[in-house]
Amino acid sequence: MQKLSIYLIILTFFVLHTTYAQDTPVTPANKARTTATTPSKSPAQSPLNKGTIVSQFDYINSSSNNYQEYKVVKKSSLEKLKANVADTIRSMNSKLANVQTILDNHDAEVNTLKDSLSNAQLALKDAKEEKENFNVIGIQLSKTTYSTFMWSIVGLLLLALLFFIYRYKQSHMVTTEAKNSLEELRNEFEIHRKKAMEREQKLNRRLQDELNKRL
Repeated sequence: MQKLSIYLIILTFFVLHTTYAQDTPVTPANKARTTATTPSKSPAQSPLNKGTIVSQFDYINSSSNNYQEYKVVKKSSLEKLKANVADTIRSMNSKLANVQTILDNHDAEVNTLKDSLSNAQLALKDAKEEKENFNVIGIQLSKTTYSTFMWSIVGLLLLALLFFIYRYKQSHMVTTEAKNSLEELRNEFEIHRKKAMEREQKLNRRLQDELNKRL
C-alpha cells in the first residue's frame, strides 16, 4: 500500500509538470532563452544516469527552461526520473527482503545452537552426577580426560553461538541502515510533492488572474 501511494505521488508530480510543459506557449523570447540555457550533454553524460534521486531532482530544476516564474521541464527528463525513482524503490524493497531472509535464517541457526548448548549442559550435569562412571562406548576414560572432552564441546558450541550472534547483529545493522535510507527517500518524495503542489497552486492562481483580467 505504501509503494502504491509513493507511485501515485510521483505520477501526480509528473502529470502536473508534463501538462504545464505542453500547455506553455513558446514565444520568441522564451525560445531564445531555451536555446541559451539548455546544456548539450550526451545521454551517457546526463546527470539523470547517475547520482542520487535528490541530485537528479536538482538537475531537472536547474536545467529546465524558465517561463516567467515557472519551469518548463522536458517530458523525456520526467520519464527518466520516474524510471530512476521506480528502480530505486524496487532495489530498496529487494534489499529489505533479502536482509529479512538472512535475519530469519540467522534466528533459526541461533535457536538451534541454543538448543544444542542446552543439551550439552544437561549432558555435562549428568556426567558430573555420575563422576565415578566414565565408561564411554566401552572405553574407560580418566576424569581429567572426560572433563576436558566435555568442556571442549561446550567451548566450541559457545564459540559458534557467539559467531552467529555477531552475524545476527551485523545483519540487524544492515537492516536498520536500509530502513533509514528508505525513510529518507520517502521524506524526499514528500518534500518534492509539497513543492509540486505549491507550484501548481501558484500556477492556477496566476492563470485565474490572467483570465479575470481578460474578462
